[in-house]
Amino acid sequence: MKKDVTRDRQKAALIGEAEESAAALLREAAEWQADHPEATLEELELEVLQLRQRFGEQLLNTLVRHREAQQSVPGPRCPECGAEMHYKGEKHRTLPTTLGDLDLERGYYYCSACRQGVFPPGSDAGGDSGTV
Repeated sequence: MKKDVTRDRQKAALIGEAEESAAALLREAAEWQADHPEATLEELELEVLQLRQRFGEQLLNTLVRHREAQQSVPGPRCPECGAEMHYKGEKHRTLPTTLGDLDLERGYYYCSACRQGVFPPGSDAGGDSGTV
């Protein structure tokens, strides 16, 4: 039962954050509409496509951030030697996606024996995997 309550709270937080992003973009669209009363259909379409692109980027970042908050990764094992890797702090990565760049802040782990690093969860040695 406790797991369901926690899950409901996580979903509500995610929805609230996405709704805030959507509301801000809707306000921006309304402002643009007021500033461009003579806009052509093509100009309206371009503005909507740009807003849709930004919302997609924001939603993707929100979903990834919430997923990472739920997945703790205690001392992953080195994919080469199997030794426990050491936490080296938070690192920033930007991954290109079809919706735009995805900015990630995640824990970085390093194996001093093999000199390999990973950005878990879902990454391979070196952190080059497209899995988030």
